[in-house]
Amino acid sequence: MTVRRPPWDASSAVAGRLTRRTFVRGTLTGAVAAAATGRLGDAEAAARGPQIAGSGRIHDPLPGVTIPSPSDFGFAVDANGGTFVCSMFGPETGGFKGCDAMTVEGVVTPGSLQIHRGTATFSGKVSVLVAPDVFFGTGAPVVTAADQDFTVTVQLGGPAKATMVLHIPSATAVVGGDTGGIVAFGRIEKRRIRA
Repeated sequence: MTVRRPPWDASSAVAGRLTRRTFVRGTLTGAVAAAATGRLGDAEAAARGPQIAGSGRIHDPLPGVTIPSPSDFGFAVDANGGTFVCSMFGPETGGFKGCDAMTVEGVVTPGSLQIHRGTATFSGKVSVLVAPDVFFGTGAPVVTAADQDFTVTVQLGGPAKATMVLHIPSATAVVGGDTGGIVAFGRIEKRRIRA
């Protein structure tokens, strides 16, 4: 039986495959080339500073902090803002509060990223889609809420160490608390790219 490793795993250095090392090397080479030619704009300049990125799956809640809410998540954030997405669908993460699917996605407000030692926070606006509506009793097959404030607090690290707490003030009372928890697999990490 052949085990396929994800392309970011350094042990999968098979000719022609993208490894984490080659990806970072290519990114750094591009940043250095852009700096040498004087073509760094505001976005590229911000990318040289601290940034955080994470993707993976939340399984267990943080006792006393989050409600049970298994989900898949992904985000990339720097000084210029970023994107955030969280999904609850399928056999591993579906069925949250009785719905078949729920997604939360949005943009991070520029300048909201704060990093202190092994923790980080960022905020912005998200849209929420729930199918069917199990929260407001409308009987609608789909309910959406746009332009909702949100804050994410993360603990950096890998499986069983990294955590994520998603706070959407307008939804907290409706769902019974903040969502998120302990990362079962995936990573949340800080990066600094210098040109």
